[in-house]
Amino acid sequence: MIIFYEKDTGKIRGTIEGRIHGDAHLNQWVGGREKVNRIVVNWIKNDAGSYEPDIKDEDQHNIFIKLDKNPISVYDYSIGLVSGKLFKKY
Repeated sequence: MIIFYEKDTGKIRGTIEGRIHGDAHLNQWVGGREKVNRIVVNWIKNDAGSYEPDIKDEDQHNIFIKLDKNPISVYDYSIGLVSGKLFKKY
């Protein structure tokens, strides 16, 4: 999944769903690059043979597993401007 968010607020502006991203996805952008940043999360095959997000942070890892099952719920989150991590909006 690629998540595009506003640099000054952390508000999510759009996504590109998927587990593996090639050049076509990586060259796409939502909004202007001067105001919007992105998080790119690829998935890798684990020892059990299933795929999981390639993220070491356990909380973020679990969030991306949830988002994979319900991608539209990404808009229930925002991006921490200092941490660069997803957090649930209240």
